[in-house]
Amino acid sequence: MNEPLRITLSDVERFLEAHQIPHALIGGLAVSLRGQPRATIDVDMVIAVDVERALELIAVLEGSTFRPLFADVDDVVARSFILPLRHRSTDVKVDLSIGLSGFERSAVERAEWHDLAGTSIPVATAEDLIIMKALAGRPRDDQDLRGLVIAQGEHLDWAYCERVAAELGEALGSNLAGRIRALRSG
Repeated sequence: MNEPLRITLSDVERFLEAHQIPHALIGGLAVSLRGQPRATIDVDMVIAVDVERALELIAVLEGSTFRPLFADVDDVVARSFILPLRHRSTDVKVDLSIGLSGFERSAVERAEWHDLAGTSIPVATAEDLIIMKALAGRPRDDQDLRGLVIAQGEHLDWAYCERVAAELGEALGSNLAGRIRALRSG
């Protein structure tokens, strides 16, 4: 991990802890830890708060190491349920996804603490990352899925993945569980 990314990760962890925001690392850094290493240039977290609490965080950014990525960040939070930030000194982007769903909140609760480049941080489980990546479905996510399955192999709780994917798939009107079964079978 390069120095700007390490500094940003450490600072975002301190920021969220200082404001008592339940959170978990997701995205490229989490996949690199749980799956196969890959390049990434940002920090992605899910925060278990509602939109109102996320908007309150914007008010405390002035005295922090972060600034909003956009001038109209309030609108972005309200419409997209993401709080995009930029580290003031490293210029690294930080995306704080607002975890409104039961699945996202559960992923934060299930996260396991790991030391990553000198920072102790909660990291989403491999199973929760698999579900998130299967939901997103972009080419990069498909590569991450393969890396997670290769790295975690028989240690994965496939029953959990299939159960949660079935619940989410039903709510979203998609065959997410079928995608997880296909991933499991190879």
